Amino acid sequence: MRVGYVGLGNMGGALARRLQLSMPLHVFDLNPAAVDGLVAAGAVACASAREVAARSDIVLTCLQTSRQVRDAVMGEDGIAAGLAAGGIIADQTTGDAFETRALNAELSGRGLHFIDAPVSGGPPGAAAGTIAIMVGAPAELYARVEPVLRAISSNVFHTGDVGTGHVMKVANNLMAAAQRLLTHEVMCLAVKSGVEPAKAVEVIQRSSGRNYTIDVTYPRHILTGDLFQGFTLALMHKDVALANDLAAKAGVPLFLGAQVKEHYQAAINEFGAGGDVNDAVRMFERMAGTRVRPAE
Repeated sequence: MRVGYVGLGNMGGALARRLQLSMPLHVFDLNPAAVDGLVAAGAVACASAREVAARSDIVLTCLQTSRQVRDAVMGEDGIAAGLAAGGIIADQTTGDAFETRALNAELSGRGLHFIDAPVSGGPPGAAAGTIAIMVGAPAELYARVEPVLRAISSNVFHTGDVGTGHVMKVANNLMAAAQRLLTHEVMCLAVKSGVEPAKAVEVIQRSSGRNYTIDVTYPRHILTGDLFQGFTLALMHKDVALANDLAAKAGVPLFLGAQVKEHYQAAINEFGAGGDVNDAVRMFERMAGTRVRPAE
């Protein structure tokens, strides 16, 4: 199967690099530097998303929003214009399940397939081949794309029909986003009340409050003072907003989820949309009148 990749940013680039370890890859991104990095590792550069599609049986995409995906797929020089009948587009963006289903319905009339295959685990998980991939697709399409996705990671999950991969991804991200905020709040409480930050992390890592933020984010970024993770507050807010929108359409109350969204909006107001997601700890420190990061 001939494979292409469109969208070679922080996440897409990491996924594409992992994929090309196992198979030839045609690639395109609006940023030439991102393309050059993949070409240096053996990929073939294309002049447009349309050209990638013309040389591929399956095209994977990874962009920031479903709106960007629609533009990349349906634009004049987009993927749909170049992909032959029966071709598959597998979207690895953290996207909108409703937009994904709408795109699939539109493309099916042209003999094309659009499925969702978002990921969780970040660039390190992609590089290690351990990232989780959640695939929303009919069973027969899943059987076709599974070998390609397993070239990226052994952790591939068929979540159901089209759209369910994006449902699972935003549900997971809402949980992770909420745990991140609660961890900052609890750490400020412990530190202001007399516990050293490193000791608080050590104890929670061996206790029932254990979570990804305390296991990974605190040792790597908070306790070291190196806050930069490369994921913006705006992207985190977007993911949480998608979960809230999904809940509204499904008739599911999100008492805590709505609060999580507002906390990230407050962090954006304080540090800017381009602020790193870990900047939020500074907001909690300010409100608590304490500091869990090392002194500057």
